[in-house]
Amino acid sequence: MSGHGTPWSDGHTASRPRLHGVRRFDVAVIGAGLTGLSAALELLELDPERRVAVVEADQVAAGASGRGTGLLGPRLGPALTVARRRFGDDVARGAYLWSATAVRHVLDLVERHQISCDLTPGGQLIVAPDEEAALAQQREADAARVLGLPVSLVERDALPSVAAGYLSGLRYAPAATLDPAALTAQLARIGEQRGLTIFERSPVRGIRRGLLTTVSTDDGEIVADHVVVAVNAYGAALRAPAGVVGVRVQAGVTEKLPKAAAKALEGLRTEPLIEHGELAPYFRLTPDGRLIVGGGAVRRGAFGSMAPAPGRLRAAARQLSPALAGVEIESTWAGPVGMTLDGLPAVGHHPDDPQLYHAGGCNGHGLAISAYHGAFVARWIVNGDKDHLSFALPWVRPKAPWVPRGRLVDHALDRYLAHLTTAAGRPRSSDLGPTGRPVGRSAHA
Repeated sequence: MSGHGTPWSDGHTASRPRLHGVRRFDVAVIGAGLTGLSAALELLELDPERRVAVVEADQVAAGASGRGTGLLGPRLGPALTVARRRFGDDVARGAYLWSATAVRHVLDLVERHQISCDLTPGGQLIVAPDEEAALAQQREADAARVLGLPVSLVERDALPSVAAGYLSGLRYAPAATLDPAALTAQLARIGEQRGLTIFERSPVRGIRRGLLTTVSTDDGEIVADHVVVAVNAYGAALRAPAGVVGVRVQAGVTEKLPKAAAKALEGLRTEPLIEHGELAPYFRLTPDGRLIVGGGAVRRGAFGSMAPAPGRLRAAARQLSPALAGVEIESTWAGPVGMTLDGLPAVGHHPDDPQLYHAGGCNGHGLAISAYHGAFVARWIVNGDKDHLSFALPWVRPKAPWVPRGRLVDHALDRYLAHLTTAAGRPRSSDLGPTGRPVGRSAHA
């Protein structure tokens, strides 16, 4: 029977205090996820004398940073073909290079601080399940070549054995897999060793502007020169960036694979497989030999769990390889994702308050981007906006495009997400025989 647990240990061994009374800090960071803790750690590395506090509503890594599937890779915003048309070549190239720098930032962070988080360097392979996707991949590879970006098209006969049956692939690097909860928990501990103060179980109820900024919780206040709102789609009431909408995406993990299955899928340890398309499934192996399957059902809202529904994830796994025919999904969980209308994040400061910073809306690419954006905001606080090229990029902005809300809009969004979930769960057209029934690997679904 499927449960609700992620494959990650929460890494939370010590209870941290609530915020009580009035405290004075140089910087207050709201949110103890990858963005907030990366910002806090970078601030302390740039200026060890700076007084920095992190305020968390729950506990370290309780949100998206502890509930991801551990895929660390490049890509930011829409596909290169779309980005070139919408933003021009300079921005399309800049977005990809920014995301690759974000990956290298996390790799360097793990190496420099000797963080134990099951880091496995490698690549990522996005595969085309049908002719339409294969054509889109060819266009994407052509765009990457024009932009001078290291994205390679893998023809069908050159795909690894685990991707047999797909029509083509796009290979991305640098990339890696890791335990996101362990990474987040380690960032918290390293920060505390450098003087960081973390308050847990202290939900922020309001932010009051003035000569200094006051962050209020139920039992206390922090008065600070600068405030970083790093709550992604969790904090509409906390003056987080407008236009970031939360959804929950389901993922699952299998029991430990039998030896034959583990051997057949060994390539997924260093190169996860991601199907091309909206909510398409993706697969990676954990160091202890379990298969993580992403791309399950999606629901509106960053909050709340999802009922265990392993059927679609099980079908995707069994479609991947006959070796998974008897393998069950051991547990499923919901990971929150911050989405924006144009597919770009929002990193910047409040339009009316240059001392109030925010970062969020990574649209499913948050593992690398979130950590990098935290460090970027920290450097912005310490050094100002000296890097004029970076500050000209369109995701460095006070808010994302406005998203309409209301009962009718939410109902329409629910129906759309249900449609995407259903459509993504159908067998691939390349796996359908002349009768329309699944053939090949999907016969085991």
